[in-house]
Amino acid sequence: MRISAVIENTSRCGLQVEHGLCLWIEACGRRFFFDLGQGCLFADNAKVMGIDPVGAEFVIISHGHYDHGGGIGKFLEINDHAPVYLHRKAFTDCYSLKEAGPKYIGLKKELQENPRIIPTEGVIEISKGLILFSGCEGHDFFSPANKRILKQVGGDLLVDDFAHEQSLIISEGNRRVLIAGCAHSGLLNIMRRAERILGESLTDAITGMHLTGVTDTAFITGFAAELSHHPCHYYTCHCTGHDAYQQLKSLLADQITYLSCGDILEL
Repeated sequence: MRISAVIENTSRCGLQVEHGLCLWIEACGRRFFFDLGQGCLFADNAKVMGIDPVGAEFVIISHGHYDHGGGIGKFLEINDHAPVYLHRKAFTDCYSLKEAGPKYIGLKKELQENPRIIPTEGVIEISKGLILFSGCEGHDFFSPANKRILKQVGGDLLVDDFAHEQSLIISEGNRRVLIAGCAHSGLLNIMRRAERILGESLTDAITGMHLTGVTDTAFITGFAAELSHHPCHYYTCHCTGHDAYQQLKSLLADQITYLSCGDILEL
């Protein structure tokens, strides 16, 4: 399988960057996007990388935040056939708590009625070897940064439970690969759910870890120790944050790699 980072916060090859994530995935005989970044940049970077969005067979959006699903409108304009899989709760009103107050970070509501938006829930086999799932349980090593992410319930803003988050398992050859967006539900919880679905261990995980701004060294040390117990290689990106990544790298060494915009994985 081949996984190309079309949008990520950083680049080592001169591509334009933004706070967001978009992966182009060629696996199990299918070609598709996982997340679409904030807006139009995914299309510009894809062109530079020799990727034609018109050739995408479908799109998976990991959760209902603008930096992952902000490009849906642009994608629907340039590709006239591919469905877009979102969790049925992905249009929840989501906010990030800033110093100036809550800032809306959700998706554009007008997209809900588009017939190519396919609501998902639970475990779905999209295609042979491609399993989409949600419904993670547990709060093991739930990032402290999650406390700043809110959802609107009636007239109240509550800490988000991330019920709108979904992840992908790719099974091809001897690889069992987890693809996640920010892993808001906790990477260890998501991995356990994936391995229960598979009935076997993951070989690779490509995911943000939502650790930007997390300064609790004991938390990151404990998290790394738990990750090290899994026979899995971690490719991390986006919301993990530079400082947290450096700490994880010092603890996990060759078990973790940073994935920047323009990077291509051959697994």
